[in-house]
Amino acid sequence: MDHTKINLLVKLQHLDNQIESIVSLQKGLPEEINALDEDLAFTNRQIESRKKIADDHLKLRLRLQETITECKNKIKSFKEKQTLARNNKEYDALSKQIEYEEKEIAQAEIQLQDIAQSEQRAQEIQQKGRQLIAENRYDEISEEMMPDDVLIQQLEDLKKQVEQKKEELNSIVIETAEDVNSLEKKVLAQRNLIETEAKRLLDKYDHLRSGTLQNAVVRLNRNACSGCNTRVPTNRHTMIVQGGFYLCESCGRIVVHERLFEEAEN
Repeated sequence: MDHTKINLLVKLQHLDNQIESIVSLQKGLPEEINALDEDLAFTNRQIESRKKIADDHLKLRLRLQETITECKNKIKSFKEKQTLARNNKEYDALSKQIEYEEKEIAQAEIQLQDIAQSEQRAQEIQQKGRQLIAENRYDEISEEMMPDDVLIQQLEDLKKQVEQKKEELNSIVIETAEDVNSLEKKVLAQRNLIETEAKRLLDKYDHLRSGTLQNAVVRLNRNACSGCNTRVPTNRHTMIVQGGFYLCESCGRIVVHERLFEEAEN
C-alpha cells in the first residue's frame, strides 16, 4: 500500500480543520444573525399589517364622514325645496330623496360604529396582552395581544441586536481574513496535489464532507473510530499503525493513526 497518498489526504484534513477552527470563532454568529433577521422581518410584518388596518380605517372613516356631510347638506337642500313645493307630488318626491339620504347616513353611521368597535376590541385585546406581560405569562400571548408600543420597541431592539452581531461578525472576519486566505491557498494546492496522486481518495473525502461530516479523516482512538466511537477490527490495527487507513463500517470515515496528524501539523 502506498502510504504517501493517505498522508496527503491527512494533510488536507488538517488544513480544513484549521479553517474550521477559525470559522468556529464566529461562535454561531451567522446563524444568530439569520434568526434575528427572521424575527425582525416577522415583527415588521406585524407592525405593517396593523398600520395598514389603521390607515384603511382612517380612509374609510373620512369617506364615511364626507358621505354623512354630503347627505346632510342634500337633506337641508331638499327640505328647503319642500317649502317651495308647488304640489303634493313634488313634496312627496323630495320626501323620498330625503328618506334615501337619511338611509345613507344611517348606513354610514353603522359602518363608523363597526370601525370604532373593531378598534375598541383591538385595544382590549392588547390590554390583556399588556397584563400578561406584566405577569411574565409570555407563553399565553397571541400575536394580536402584543401591544403596539411593545411591538415597536421589539423592532428597535432587534435592529440593534442585528447591528451588534453583524459588527461582531465583521470584526472576526476581518481579524481572521489573512489566516483564512492563506489556508485556503494551501488547501487548493493540497487538493491539486491529491487530484494528481490519489483522486479516488479525494473523491471519497469530498463525498463524506458533502454531507454533515466535516472530519472525513479521523484518528484511531483507543482502538476505535474517533468520529463515531465504533471499535475498529483487531486485524486492521497493524495496517493503521503502519501508516495505512481503514474505512469505518459504521460512519464511513477514513480512520488513520494519530501519528499521521502529528506529522501533518509539522
